[in-house]
Amino acid sequence: MVKKVKIHVKIIKSGKDIIANCPELDVNCYGNSKDEAVRRLVHVLQFYIDAALELGLDVEQLETVMIDGETMPATSAVEMVRHNSEAIH
Repeated sequence: MVKKVKIHVKIIKSGKDIIANCPELDVNCYGNSKDEAVRRLVHVLQFYIDAALELGLDVEQLETVMIDGETMPATSAVEMVRHNSEAIH
């Protein structure tokens, strides 16, 4: 059975930058906007999970992402990342 994990994302303003912070994993990503910082953070987390699965490691799957008190399914967050990544390339 695959374990599911819920993560929280805190948004911090630092000068002109926005920081998306995941306290459970001690991961931070910067962006020019909240959406960009969150997109980068979710991308890093999904990359880690995908790489761990490819290596056969037992890793928890993202279930939900709570961003400043607003909860969204992890699949929505990952789709947001994929959509924005495709638009960039």
